[in-house]
Amino acid sequence: MSDLPSYRSTLAAMALALLLAGCTANPAELGGLQPAAEPVEAGSEAAAAESGEWMPLWWQTAGDPVLADLVERGLKANPSLVCDSLSLQARELQADAAARKLGSRIQRLFNASAKNADEAASQARAYRHADRRAHVAADIAAAYFEVRRLQETFGLRAKMLEQFNDNAEIAGFRREAGLAPGLDSGLAGSLVSVTQSDLDASREKLEAAKRELARLTGMELEGLAATLGDDGKVPDIAANVAGTTRLSAAHRADLLALENSLIADMTRQKVTQEDLDAVLSGDTETAPADSPAALAIAKYREAQRDAFAEMTRDREAVAAAAVRQAKLENSGRGARMTAKDARLAYRSGTGDFSTVYVAEAAALAVEEARIRARADLAAASIRLWTAQGRGWSEADLAAPAPGVGVLPEVTVCE
Repeated sequence: MSDLPSYRSTLAAMALALLLAGCTANPAELGGLQPAAEPVEAGSEAAAAESGEWMPLWWQTAGDPVLADLVERGLKANPSLVCDSLSLQARELQADAAARKLGSRIQRLFNASAKNADEAASQARAYRHADRRAHVAADIAAAYFEVRRLQETFGLRAKMLEQFNDNAEIAGFRREAGLAPGLDSGLAGSLVSVTQSDLDASREKLEAAKRELARLTGMELEGLAATLGDDGKVPDIAANVAGTTRLSAAHRADLLALENSLIADMTRQKVTQEDLDAVLSGDTETAPADSPAALAIAKYREAQRDAFAEMTRDREAVAAAAVRQAKLENSGRGARMTAKDARLAYRSGTGDFSTVYVAEAAALAVEEARIRARADLAAASIRLWTAQGRGWSEADLAAPAPGVGVLPEVTVCE
């Protein structure tokens, strides 16, 4: 053991090795993005992450109190997360609390005080728990947006069905008066029939979506229905992609978990300073590609590249969804005006019903596409925020105090 540095020196070397592994990642391999160690634009979300400043949880700033409440409910009721949290508690109780206490703030990449392999492994477990919570929150949001989309679509179809029934009644009066052919009544009846069928299908899909959201939030269906209300609208939620021109992975819990797990592994494998220096210098004779240090650095680099690629895709998805929604908003206004003009022309005897049929069917299709586009934009924004590490907080790293976190009766932890 005398030829090995102390675990403090070893951990510091490992920290430097993986930090350098992140800093030297090829920007081209990261989709043109700069790695977390690069300077970032002040005032951006990335700048907040780099400074160690906590970005608020996305559901606290999304502007939808119902969504925020459902996410909080779901995180508290999720059996897997509850068992995971209690497992962290049990492990904490088995160790020296002072030695295993997590830092008072998220530390930058390996910039924390030295810790032994068990401490690093403990932190890795805590970060994995935080990452799971973040993804559960995102799943709840996706289910919520689907419910709101179906509620809004159902309301739109119900409203249009009334309009189509009115059109059919007018077509019937005009046919009886000899002012319109029977074809008009047939077209009107067809539109009513199709819309009624779509409305019935929407009702079934809406009920199924509510059941899924109830499952994710741990709520009774009746209670969830009361929380949601009868009339729903997809919220206007959109990430500010202009504020993420420089993406940062500093708050990604999955990378922080991997980081600590690699520290623990290298500590147990007695990786030395010389091993790490050899890997960083490219000395393949002293540190072959299958050495523990080389494998650890390669694994971290790959994970970091994947993280930046994911954030890039999510940011592009938000931008594309925003453009699509804006176009459909404009198209919707035009389609509504066209349908209105077609109805007025028909009622005044200067237009035919086939024009009304096409105009109103098109207006309904555009309106439904507009609703879906707003839901897609909201969902893409949540994915981007989650990928940026905004779906968990420092509090998620701490095990609950003894006695806190009573399991629901139906929950059984292994």
